[in-house]
Amino acid sequence: MHGYGSTVMHLSSQNRILKAANLIEEGRWGGPQKRITLVATALNDHAIETTVLLPWRDSERFRQALDSAGVAWKALPLHRLGRDWYTLLSYGLTFVLDIYHLWRELRTGGYDLIHVSGGAWQIKGPIAGRLAGVPVIWHLNDTQMPRALVTQFKYLGRLADGFFIAANRVKKYYIDGTALEKVPAYSIPAPVVTRDYSYQAANVDNSICSKNFPRIVTVSNISPIKGLQTLIEASALLKGRLENFSVSIVGVLHSNQKKYFSELTELCKKYGLDNNILFEGERQHVQGVLKCADIYVCCSVAEASPMAVWEAMSMGCAIVSTDVGDVAEYIQNGVNGFVVPVGDAQAMADTILKLAGDEALRLDFGKKAREVACRELDLSVIAERTAKGYRAVCAAHHQVI
Repeated sequence: MHGYGSTVMHLSSQNRILKAANLIEEGRWGGPQKRITLVATALNDHAIETTVLLPWRDSERFRQALDSAGVAWKALPLHRLGRDWYTLLSYGLTFVLDIYHLWRELRTGGYDLIHVSGGAWQIKGPIAGRLAGVPVIWHLNDTQMPRALVTQFKYLGRLADGFFIAANRVKKYYIDGTALEKVPAYSIPAPVVTRDYSYQAANVDNSICSKNFPRIVTVSNISPIKGLQTLIEASALLKGRLENFSVSIVGVLHSNQKKYFSELTELCKKYGLDNNILFEGERQHVQGVLKCADIYVCCSVAEASPMAVWEAMSMGCAIVSTDVGDVAEYIQNGVNGFVVPVGDAQAMADTILKLAGDEALRLDFGKKAREVACRELDLSVIAERTAKGYRAVCAAHHQVI
């Protein structure tokens, strides 16, 4: 350890101030960025100060959210990994320089640890952390990566002093059956602020509430991994079975997903769903959207700990979700929601139809789902788990240096 960290690690009190750097190489706003902001705020109650290290490029919305929450941040000239040739080239050419910038920040910032939040592909933080002598917690939150990156992680994962695992399926995907099983792993699902995400506290979104019954809602960025084509195909199966219905897709469209968006709109035209399915764009506050939802649908192909589903649970929505990540651990099929196979439009349509015709079932599912969210996924619960993980990794690191 060095600087501030090397001094305070000699203190035995569990209440001392711990200084964490939370790194993410993707600046665009989404679930991980929202999670970082929420948890960093809640960690103040656990004597943990967080500084978010993020790229300057494409991070304006993220920086605004951090400022609003009172969370410290530092923008560095970091380059994210991407699929297009320009992004790939930039990533490769600046790889060593990016590590240098991170190493310098960790050496001079007095951090007790670095929390690498972006997933298994974000390898610069663990390298910089190891070079700087700062303990590394690597947060794994996906189950769909190119095989080469998964293989690479089985070696580079040894740079971590601990793993935060967003879902059991993530652990199976990356760690089980490998040498990485020796590294401490902590279960840290995405959080939801159940106090704010409650039916009573939310104002209605008049645009959504004016739609036809049943109002089917999904909150999702426009991306192939969100499986929106399955929802469209399920909607096509509902035509003729439901007199009227509406599907509101609420989420941001990034510039690199315009081709996929075009494919979705063409699919809507093919099935004659132009009047049923509406792409509503992004909402700053989705509580009002969820309050108007008769049925909430998650149609993702792959997730770990989908925050949007947890928020819908907290709002007391009746939920239909594909069997991704740890959804089935919190949504028991037929008990407090429905879980259907990934890509199964027929099963999705059947369960939507069942909920549409049974108001009592919708209310019962919603009540039970909220109880689970409050008990197991509330921000206070997740912040406490995170704090314990931080301190355990720091303590173990101090013992071996």
